[in-house]
Formats: sequence, structure tokens, C-alpha cells
Amino acid sequence: MAETRKKSVEDKKRPRPRKEEIREPGMPPWFKKLVFAVSVIVLLIVLGTAAFFINIFGGGGSKVVIEVEGPKEVVRGVPFEVDVSISNETDSLVTGAELNLSLSEGIKNLGDLNEGGIFTEQIGDFGGGSLAKRTYRFLAVGGDGEKEAVFGLSYFSSHQNRFETKANWKTQISGSAVELSVQKPEQILPGSVFELNIQYENTSDLDLPEGVLELKYPSSFRFSGASLTPDSLNNYWRLGELRSGSSGKLEVRGILEGSDGNSFVLPVIFSARFLGEDFPIAEEEVELTVSPSPVGLSLQVNRRSDYVARIGDRLSYTIRYENLSGIALTDVVIKAELTGDLYDFSSFTSNGRANPAAHTVGWDVSNIPALRLVDAGSSGEVGFEIKAKDQFPISRLNDKNFSLHLDVEFTSPSVPYYISASETRAETSLETKVAGLIRVDAKAFYRDTVSKIVNEGPMPPKAGEPTEYTVHLLITNYGTDVSNVYMRAFLPQNADWTGVVKSNIDTVPLYNEETREVSWKIDKIRATKGILDEPLAAVFQIKATPNSSDLGNFQGLVSATVISATDDFTGLELTGSDIALTTSLPDDVTVGQNGGRVVP
Repeated sequence: MAETRKKSVEDKKRPRPRKEEIREPGMPPWFKKLVFAVSVIVLLIVLGTAAFFINIFGGGGSKVVIEVEGPKEVVRGVPFEVDVSISNETDSLVTGAELNLSLSEGIKNLGDLNEGGIFTEQIGDFGGGSLAKRTYRFLAVGGDGEKEAVFGLSYFSSHQNRFETKANWKTQISGSAVELSVQKPEQILPGSVFELNIQYENTSDLDLPEGVLELKYPSSFRFSGASLTPDSLNNYWRLGELRSGSSGKLEVRGILEGSDGNSFVLPVIFSARFLGEDFPIAEEEVELTVSPSPVGLSLQVNRRSDYVARIGDRLSYTIRYENLSGIALTDVVIKAELTGDLYDFSSFTSNGRANPAAHTVGWDVSNIPALRLVDAGSSGEVGFEIKAKDQFPISRLNDKNFSLHLDVEFTSPSVPYYISASETRAETSLETKVAGLIRVDAKAFYRDTVSKIVNEGPMPPKAGEPTEYTVHLLITNYGTDVSNVYMRAFLPQNADWTGVVKSNIDTVPLYNEETREVSWKIDKIRATKGILDEPLAAVFQIKATPNSSDLGNFQGLVSATVISATDDFTGLELTGSDIALTTSLPDDVTVGQNGGRVVP
């Protein structure tokens, strides 16, 4: 213990080191001062940058804000307004502001009917603390469900930096301003007139400036009348102003063709008209189903329903009827109407009452006593004959694809209990296509000024000596466009191909030495080619050497020419031909009647 005290006294007596001589492990003092200085500088930079951006957006962290106010629920066809407020909460001027608007499908901007649904409006400049307001008038036209509009604002700050901000607005489309309903008959008979009763009512609190009704008929529907005259195409009605709570109706009559059980959809669309444009706001899809007809009608020509007629044909029409109504039908009247430019009404024959001027023929009890009473389940037939014209009535380049139409109507004042009509009626029709006609004309010449080809050799032709001839092929097409055209002829053994050939199109006749066939292939020929303009034409030269057996006779030059083609309208194969050519040369007036006979 004494030693301990002694050491403590000695320690106190020892001199202490100077303050600067005390050293701590790690960084030296000068480095700590450097770190501190750098930290201060970094802090100042951060604070400066923050202050810079705060200055851009406005003092105190304020900014440019978009607020949108609009209805949470809208009705189709009723315009509504959406208010947009743009507040500049900065202390700086905002320049070049531009508001971009993007709309969901089903929302229309009545201020700009842009089909794309994207719009841009220039807001311009507004100072710090100022407010810009815009009001947009929209119209809902789409189906029920949630719709959205996106408002995006782009602008320049006082430091000419560009910024963007946006706000979304959503609404719900529920229902339509107009209630639409369509009544149809329980039975729709093929060929019989039926009526659609269309009712509409403005159930909204707004007066619609103009209403429009449009019906989209299926191809099997034939319009026959309406309670209001259509404004366009028998299916479009402009109804005028429709005040809140008011209603109206439209009756449309028509005929539906089709087989039993066939169904068709007929959309009925009500549109509100704003700024000269129609906006659909209500639609009803009416399903039409063809019910079994009380009368079966079938038509045939030359005992076929798919007969394809040709020029000059004798056409025998058969109209067969069958009573399927379940009751006896009295005082039946059958009327047939013929339409088509190729009917030759001067050749009309029938046991019916014909009216050639009106192109009709009819049968009733006065000429067919059996039509007085047609029992349930019984059947019968009437008919007539008429000839197709011998020539196509072509006067224009587009006169083609001729058809013969027969429309037949069956009526009786007797009406089955299940049909709400004033009479029993059935209608049907038959279209008979008329095939086209293609012709080839082959001619041979010794002296040929038209083709400007010089033929050498004796004329009259001499046995054992060659003489040259030019052969012309002319193709004329009537009535229909044709394709895959193929024309051919053959050279006899004592005639040869010289290789001189030309035509007025991009293909020419070709010669096969092995088969001795001259052929000409053409992809397509339009209807009326060669009738109102020049025919297709080709010329080739041959050299023929008669032998002793030809003495005193005309030497054969080219066999019969045959042409075939596919009729693009009827699908049938068309054919044509011309007789063989000899040295009689009937088309070369310089030779004379017997100038082409072979001489020694």
C-alpha cells in the first residue's frame, strides 16, 4: 500500500506532455476539418438545387393543378357538361400551356367531333396564382358501362422547362334517353306482306333537337310501304324534334323471302342528331323467322329450276302450286310478271290471260275452272311458253350478264285462322341466267392489203409449186365476260407455217410442227368485244403446195377453226367454230369465184 502511494506521488511529479503531442488513432485533425468543409459545401448545393426546383414549381412547394368536375352517371343521348379548372399555384408565369383531351369510345365531344377521340386546346399563358377554366359539352353514345376522359396539361415554367400533369375523370353510362320497342307479327309468311310497329319515347328530361330512325334490312327483305315517307333509301326517317316525355310510332310494311324456318336479324336504330351528325343512342334487334307458307309455289323453266338459257331458246315455264293451309282456298288468282330485255313477247303462248304490253299473264276461274276451289292438300300447275331473242340487245360497252326474271303471285280471299291478314298470299320468283356467246371468223387471202403482208407464188395455184396465203382470225364476244379462251385449227400435210404472225393484243397464235396445230390462248375477253369496237384479230402466213390430186379443185389450207371459253357469268363452257378454209378464198375479191382452182 505504501508502494502504491509512492508511485502516485511520483506520477504527479512527472511532467505532462504538451497538448499538441496527444495523438488519437485514425484520421488526423486536418482531415476532419476538410471533411467538415466538404459536407457544408454539399449541403449548400442540395439546398440550392431544392430551392431552384421549388422556384420552378412555385414558392413553398406549390404547383400547377388540374381539377375535373362532371356527372358520375350519364344517359345516352343527353348532352352533359364537364368543368376543368387549371390553377397555377406557383409564384411564376406559366407559358405555352396546352390541354390534351383523350376520350373513351362511346363519349363524343360536341365541340369537336373528331373521330379519333383525341383533342387539343391551347390554354396559353397564365401568371402565378391565377386560374383557367374550361367547360366541355359531351354526349354519351356507347353501350352501358364505365367511360373515362383523360385531361393532360403540358406547359413551360419560367425557366423554359417543359412539364406535364394530368387528371382522370370517370362516369357511368346507364340507359338511353329514348325507349325503343318493336312489335312484329307472330307469323311471317314468305312472300306475304307483314308489318313492323316501331314505338319510341323520350324518357329523359331533355328535349332532343332531332330524332332519326334507321332500319337495316336483310337482303331477303323487300320494302313495300310505311306510315311515314322515308327520307332516304326506304329505311331512313328524320323524325324532327322529340320533346321530353313525348312519343311516336312508325309502321313499316315489307315482304320477307326465304325458306321455312330461316331466321334474319333486322336492326332498328334510333339516333339523336347533333351538329348535323347522327349518334345512335338506342337499338333493337328484331329477329324475323320465316313461317311455313300456307301455299307452296315452285317455278321451273324447261323442267329445271337452275336452267341456263341461251340466245334463241324456246322457254317453257311451269308454275306449280300446293295448298298447305289446312283449309280450302276459293277463287284463286295466279299472276306472273316477266322482266328481262331478252324476252321475245311476240312469241308468247299460254292458256292464261296474256298482256304482252304489260309483260304479264294471269290465271283465274275464267280460264282455269279448278281455281274455283283448291282443297286442302291439293295441288296443280299452270304454264306458258316464250322464246328468247335471237340477238343480245347491246348498245353500250357495259351491256352484259343478261337474265330473265319471273315473279309469281298466288292469292285467295280465304284466310286460315292462324293468319292475321285480309287474304292468303304467296309470292316467289325465278331468275334464269342467259349464257354468253363467242364467235370466231376465219378468212384467207392471197392479196392482203389489210395486213400489209406480201404473199408470193402463182395464182391460180399450180400443182407442184408453192403459193403463200395469209389467214385472219377474228374473235367477237357477246353478253358475258369470258376467260381461258382457246382457239385452234390444223394445217393439212401440203401446207407449212412460215413464221410470219401478228395480232392486236399481247398474245399471238403459235404453231406445233409435230401435231400441225395452230393455237391461240387468251386469258380473258370482256363482254361486247368486237361489237362496239374492233374484234380481237390475229394474222399468220402459210405456204401451200398443191399436188396432182388437187387439179381442178380448191386446195385445202386450214381445217375448221374451233374456239372455247369459260363463261364468267354462268360458269358454262362456250364454244364456237368456223368452216375450213380452201383456195376458193371467198373473202379475197381479187381472186374471183373460180380463180383459186388448182391448175397444171
